Amino acid sequence: MRVSFCIPCYESHGKAKQYLFEIFHALTQQTCKDFNVWISDQSQSNDDVLEACQEYADLFEINYVKNNNLLGNISANTNCALGHADGEVLKVMFQDDFILTKTLVEELDKAFQNDVLWAVTGFAHTNNGGYSHYNFKLPQYNDRLLEGVNTLSSPSILAMRNGLNEFFDEKLTMLMDCDMYYRLYKYHGEPAVLTDYHISNREHKNQTQRLQEHLLPSEIEYLKEKYK
Repeated sequence: MRVSFCIPCYESHGKAKQYLFEIFHALTQQTCKDFNVWISDQSQSNDDVLEACQEYADLFEINYVKNNNLLGNISANTNCALGHADGEVLKVMFQDDFILTKTLVEELDKAFQNDVLWAVTGFAHTNNGGYSHYNFKLPQYNDRLLEGVNTLSSPSILAMRNGLNEFFDEKLTMLMDCDMYYRLYKYHGEPAVLTDYHISNREHKNQTQRLQEHLLPSEIEYLKEKYK
């Protein structure tokens, strides 16, 4: 069962190559090799993302898409990767996050053998570039997702069966994940939960949650109107 890793990318303040190399190295270590990668690149100042893809292209299949649509819109950039990907399972992966295990693809393959439509994985955090990790948790649903109470974690924990046609709301940044999880629960039921801690969220000064925090009140109001 082919898993497509869907990675929205940009220059990332000069760290794009470093971040992608860390993800790509983790992918070379996977016990199951039935995967490919789809990159949507909104970089404007350099070709670091493309060059990183070219350096690993002989180790596994990497598909590169240059995306100039809605520049700076993380939801649109993620949707571009999701829309192009051809795997049976679409695995969202933000470029600054980590894959912690060698069995992520293997466990996704097992989870989606049944009638599972979407899945989430255990996660952790790091604030020192991946040297250590903390706050290990399993995703949990709560009734206040649309208020920004996110007990599931970032989109990097998410995998969906291709064909659901669920995409991130391009009017959202801070709550793009909460909105997606709400819809998935509402229309597609409970997810499979991979109980290993497969993903770590990188804490850093340039992450969206820090730079765009001012958007939170208006996005909560938008979701109130969206879902009445």
